[in-house]
Amino acid sequence: MSNDIQPNVARAPAAPAVLPAARAAEVQAHPRPPVENKPDPQEVRRKLQEASEHLNKQMTQNKRDLSFSVDEVANKVVLTVKNNKGEVVRQIPDEAALRVAQNLENVKGLMQDDKS
Repeated sequence: MSNDIQPNVARAPAAPAVLPAARAAEVQAHPRPPVENKPDPQEVRRKLQEASEHLNKQMTQNKRDLSFSVDEVANKVVLTVKNNKGEVVRQIPDEAALRVAQNLENVKGLMQDDKS
């Protein structure tokens, strides 16, 4: 029976991989795109408010009982449908969903305060 096990021989570390000249030129010619900046939350809120005001004007001109608003805490657009008497018939998202979103925002705020 032969012994196929080789003794532990010290090996030289592998040489680092070198990019071929053509690949190196390609990498330099196509730099990575810059990272996109996140939009300013105040600017987004302002634009949402402007859009809801514009939509409300259009609904009034068309004699529709729809109104748009922005929930400040949840930062969500709210659509309200009213009947002829001015009573709310339907709201999207409904009050329960808005309360859940607001509570989640409050919890996020508490978690961030604890980390700091």
